[in-house]
Amino acid sequence: MKKIMLIAFVCVLNLEVWAQTNFRTFGYAEALSVAKEENKKIFIDFYTDWCAPCKRMAKEVFPQEKVGDYLNALYVCLQLNAEREGKELARKFHIEAYPTFVVIDTLEQSVFRIVGAMDADRFIIEMEKNSNPEYSPTRVRKRYLGGERTPRLVEYYVSDLMRDGKYAEGAKTIEDYFASLSQEQRMLKENMFIYLRYTLDWSSPRAQFFLKHRKDFDSSLGDKMNRHIVFLYKNEGKRYSLGSLPENNVFDKKQYRQWKRYVVLLPEEEREAFEPVFRLIECRANGNLKKYIKVCVSEFDKLDSRNQAILTDHVDKLIEHENHVSLKRAAKYVRKHLNKLQQETAVFSAKFLEEVDRVLGEKK
Repeated sequence: MKKIMLIAFVCVLNLEVWAQTNFRTFGYAEALSVAKEENKKIFIDFYTDWCAPCKRMAKEVFPQEKVGDYLNALYVCLQLNAEREGKELARKFHIEAYPTFVVIDTLEQSVFRIVGAMDADRFIIEMEKNSNPEYSPTRVRKRYLGGERTPRLVEYYVSDLMRDGKYAEGAKTIEDYFASLSQEQRMLKENMFIYLRYTLDWSSPRAQFFLKHRKDFDSSLGDKMNRHIVFLYKNEGKRYSLGSLPENNVFDKKQYRQWKRYVVLLPEEEREAFEPVFRLIECRANGNLKKYIKVCVSEFDKLDSRNQAILTDHVDKLIEHENHVSLKRAAKYVRKHLNKLQQETAVFSAKFLEEVDRVLGEKK
């Protein structure tokens, strides 16, 4: 019985290993031999110890099942430190930035390369576009303009548009595609890219459909959907507290109340983190700037580090520059919390204080 359990345990471990990218432990020469035997090409991840994007790919992208399934089926995969065991190969293939992913054939000829970190979906798209002629940018565009509208083709076409800086055209393509789908098609797993990659605005029809039907999607997508709901919620919170509201004095109470009620969809710790955010938004909406700055000071320590940085980064939007007293209050608020901020935010805040001091000096 114990032997059976041990075998089962080993099988489970093997399943877990194969659910992620199978980076081989042998060297380059053996990888060439295995690639010939398995009729595959070789995929090499060139990284360095000091490269943060390399670490992000290793921690967040390569362990994902869909990435492992894609790479393991087509490639013998290696990870090589470009400054250690992979130094000679990095020189041979002219690696100059990290991470760089190189695909070579069994004759040691470079087939293509991809430079830079990216999320899992983008990585697979880039690999597919480089390895499959049917998904090259030119071919994808021709197929799309010819009327083809499969989920993968639309995803690749929009990705190419965004990469080329054609953001408006890409957004319009997503809108048109979403509008063309039936309710059932909108919930297909292959169409999740519409929401997870291209739906950023909480109040958009796509976001509202996503939220309304969240329980009707494939249950295996639960974790991804929950993460995106949190993202959408935070993004809308930023707009209320620091975006269009202070700049344009736009505050739709009904829309705000509807958004606020959706806090129940967030994890408990996220819900608690939003309590001071709600107080700031509602105080700002009342239009009493003096009271608002007081609330900024009193609630600052209750905000998470992200919201502290956002609030301080945008403090110049929350004051009346022509108001001497307002400037003094804002400067006092920033100085009080300067030592708690992350480096980039602290640098911005220091520059803001310099500007305030200059303006106040001119008023004397």
